[in-house]
Amino acid sequence: MKGSGKPNYMFVPSAIFATVLLGFYLSHRIFPGPEMVFLFLFVYASYMGNGNRFLRTFTPFVVSFLSYEALNRLVNSIPRRIHIYEPIAADSWIFGTVPTVVLQRFRMPILDFVGAAFYSLHLIAPTVFAFILWRHKPEHYQRYTVAFAACTYSALLTFLVFPVAPPWYGLNATRVLFQVDRLVGVPVFQTMYDYIGVNPFAAFPSLHSAYPWLIAFFAIKAWRKKALPVIIFPAVIWFSAIYLGEHYVVDVIGGFAYATFASILACKGGKIFNLKTFANMVSDSVLDGLEKVRLPIYRSENLYAFTFKRALY
Repeated sequence: MKGSGKPNYMFVPSAIFATVLLGFYLSHRIFPGPEMVFLFLFVYASYMGNGNRFLRTFTPFVVSFLSYEALNRLVNSIPRRIHIYEPIAADSWIFGTVPTVVLQRFRMPILDFVGAAFYSLHLIAPTVFAFILWRHKPEHYQRYTVAFAACTYSALLTFLVFPVAPPWYGLNATRVLFQVDRLVGVPVFQTMYDYIGVNPFAAFPSLHSAYPWLIAFFAIKAWRKKALPVIIFPAVIWFSAIYLGEHYVVDVIGGFAYATFASILACKGGKIFNLKTFANMVSDSVLDGLEKVRLPIYRSENLYAFTFKRALY
């Protein structure tokens, strides 16, 4: 569904606000988070005359994304037993060695920079692709949003009950992202991780691997053969995740499996069971898990659960 095609100058106040906010972030050395991406997409949608529709129909995706980020930081604060050796054993059983270790023996600056560049698209690519679907293929946008929410929250539940350490922690492999920071002389990734508050023990399943596959799946579903080259995107991300020391191969396989299941659920779930029941089940499971570790459930967390259910309805 497209706008009127005529620029709507009611976007000017929001554009001014977004520009001032970005200037404030940069002047105070605050790393812009995903909220800035959403804000600038809203500015563009308003310019195209779709501001109201954006607020009505894109909000579920925004809420599912931001609520996950908040809850993942909360999960990271819970004392848990971290699983270090299981993924090492799994990779060794499959390959006879740990691929991360093998790949890092052949490190090259070009691979470091290319891998870091693709890996850093984790927060941007799913949102930009959601906006492309929203604007050009709205019939697929809703299913993509459901798949994104189902994949994200099922992964969050896994992070809560089965936290897994990445190779840079479990194997003491090189964390290439931070070395890239030192090479360029700017702590881009260190600042990003410190500001967003990334959960270091959310390696399995790899959402860095799941999201690109969701994008490829729905791109092919929406544009058929024309979108086949998009498959290169998840392939490069998967290689980067392993090479950079951020994930084991088994983590990547887990991300692929979670994304595939979520995609099938979004496309065929209505024929299998009620999505409202699934929404209640997942959100209640997350909150029950938090209660079991005796962490207080504040109103904000209940609000996140509510908004997740709304995203699926």
